[in-house]
Amino acid sequence: MLVIGHRGANKEALENSWTAFTKAIEGGAERIELDVQLSRDGHAVVMHDDDMRRTTDKAWLISEHTRPELAGVTLRNGDPLPFLDEVIARILPLCELNIEIKGESELLAAEVARLVAEHPLRRRVIVSCFEIKPLAWIKNHAPAVQRACLWPPDRFIWPYFAIMAPQVFLDQAGTRILHPHVSMVDANLMDQAQARGWQVFAWVEMLGEDHDREGLWTAMKTFGLHGLCTNYPRELHAWLKEGALYDQHFSAESRTY
Repeated sequence: MLVIGHRGANKEALENSWTAFTKAIEGGAERIELDVQLSRDGHAVVMHDDDMRRTTDKAWLISEHTRPELAGVTLRNGDPLPFLDEVIARILPLCELNIEIKGESELLAAEVARLVAEHPLRRRVIVSCFEIKPLAWIKNHAPAVQRACLWPPDRFIWPYFAIMAPQVFLDQAGTRILHPHVSMVDANLMDQAQARGWQVFAWVEMLGEDHDREGLWTAMKTFGLHGLCTNYPRELHAWLKEGALYDQHFSAESRTY
C-alpha cells in the first residue's frame, strides 16, 4: 500500500508547506498530495483555500493577487508560500506528487498541465480533481499527464451517482485512477478495480484518522487498496514496515516445519 502524505505531513507541520513536504519525505512517504489555486496572473499557488487567512496572516484571496504580490507572503510557520513550479523543481526528484486542482478552472488545469507535461519526470505525477471540467481539459489537451478522479462520500446521493458513478467519471476523464474517500472502499469496489484495471488511492479527511487509525489501515490493506493519502505518513510507513517484517518472519518460520 503506497504511503501518500496528505498536504505533506500535516500533523507534523503546517499543511502544504515546505516543512510539511520535507517531513513527509523524511518519514517515508512515497507520494505527496498537495492543493493548488490560481493567482490573478495565472500562476499555480500551493494552498488548499483561495482565502489565505487560515494558513497566513493575510486576509487575501489568491485569485485577486499576482505572483509578485504572493511571493512576499509568509506562511504561519515561517515558510515562504510555495508555488507549484518550485515544488515540482525541488520535490519531484525526491518523491512522487499528487496535485489536486481545486474548483473547476480550466485555466488552472492548463497551467498545471503545462508544468507537468514538459517535465522529464511527469510519469511521477498524478493530477486529481473532484470536478470533471479540469480533468476533461487535460484529457483533451495534455493526454500524457496522468489524471485521477476524486470521489467524496456525497457522490453516492442523487443526482450525483447517476452522472458521476466511478465508471462514468473515469471514462469522462479518460483515466483508470480513482481517488475515493476511505468510507467508499470495500471488497466490492476493489473487486471492480481488479476487473476493470483501476488503480485506487483513497483519501482521509484531516480529522479522519484521529481515532483507531491502525484499524482503518488494517481494513484498507485487507481490501487490497493500492495507496492511502494519509495524515500520518511517518506512522503509516512504520506500521507497514513492521507488518512486512512480521510477515517475513512468519513465512520463514513456517518453512522450518
